[in-house]
Amino acid sequence: MPTLSKIFDKRKILLYQNESLDLDHYYQEPYQDENDEIKEMSKPFETDESKKIRSLDLINENRTYSGFGYFMDGSRRTYKIGDMVLEGKKIYPVVVAQVRAGCTERDRQKKLHTYGLIQRKNLLLLSDTMNEVDFQEIRQRILKTKMAEGLLLDIVKYHFDLTKDSVPVNAAIAKANSMMHDMEINILGKMVNSGILEPNRMLIVDGPLRFIRQDTGKPEFADMFYNVVGVSKSFDPMLPTSNKSKRGGTQIGAELLKLEYGQRTPVFLKENSKHRKFGC
Repeated sequence: MPTLSKIFDKRKILLYQNESLDLDHYYQEPYQDENDEIKEMSKPFETDESKKIRSLDLINENRTYSGFGYFMDGSRRTYKIGDMVLEGKKIYPVVVAQVRAGCTERDRQKKLHTYGLIQRKNLLLLSDTMNEVDFQEIRQRILKTKMAEGLLLDIVKYHFDLTKDSVPVNAAIAKANSMMHDMEINILGKMVNSGILEPNRMLIVDGPLRFIRQDTGKPEFADMFYNVVGVSKSFDPMLPTSNKSKRGGTQIGAELLKLEYGQRTPVFLKENSKHRKFGC
């Protein structure tokens, strides 16, 4: 079976392989709302439109009931395995990724089990600076190997944009992330079409409901999220609570530090770059 470097060499592209570098540990994990393009986050999205802190009655509240029946999460692991030289002068990283997405159901008896199939993809990510003929030739040669067949491997391109990514490897990670989100939207679409999501059987998604790259701009896309809540475990504390923050307004981190046990902020109304409005 030809080695990866020999396959690249047939197209006169130098590939310098190295020991696998775990990018998820080498690079700091970004905030889950990183690059979230917020146009508005100033109006409380509740019947009570005051901006005062809300207190929760954790003692008397009935906590045996939950309106959530499903939990969806994605997983992405990325590794740099080498660098390739393109046009004889430019170096771009070669990255592999393991991407997964799945859903857990809590049934009426409060037992947990997997809902549907876990979606899996293994990826080899190459720069789109490579010309199309070379890319397709390399892709086909790799896919014909027994190793690729056993790994369910696909070869895809990533696009490095200096205005968005500090280094090319970040663009490869972002591409793998985007494909993970594609899987999550695919799972959500099937759940919506089957009619299982209801106000008393809602879905929690790990992370914000941002899916900007997957947004078709059509009403049908937004309709999928009627019974869905996103939960971010990490977010940028400098996120503005209004469009005045750049001129000295309040940032979300300052608001959170004011909270005591059993308190929450109001639900805010947010608008992203696709003009989607939602509560957070």
